[in-house]
Amino acid sequence: ALCHLFFNVIGIIIWFPVPIMRRVPLSAARLLGLYASYYRGFPLVYVLLAFIASPAALLGVSMTFNFSIAGGVVLLLELIGVISGFLFWWLRMGGCYKVLPEAVRKARQEALEA
Repeated sequence: ALCHLFFNVIGIIIWFPVPIMRRVPLSAARLLGLYASYYRGFPLVYVLLAFIASPAALLGVSMTFNFSIAGGVVLLLELIGVISGFLFWWLRMGGCYKVLPEAVRKARQEALEA
């Protein structure tokens, strides 16, 4: 119970004091709701990626460091490269509009705001 309490208190300390920081979790929740309203399987994929695949990948990288520092560094750099490549595609190359077209995105956002 104390871990949960401290997790929530630290989250409030990080996100609440600065008004611009409050927008980050709110906009993330809106974006997740937008994708969930369009793709019904998205919440399941999100939960699997956020709570199973990502921790497993990070645990694998950390375990690789136990066996070989060079192997761990290479694996970590590959993981950073994959994440950076995805973010570049998503943000700079318009990947988010390939997943959910801009017209549909605007219509859904208006429906969610109403």
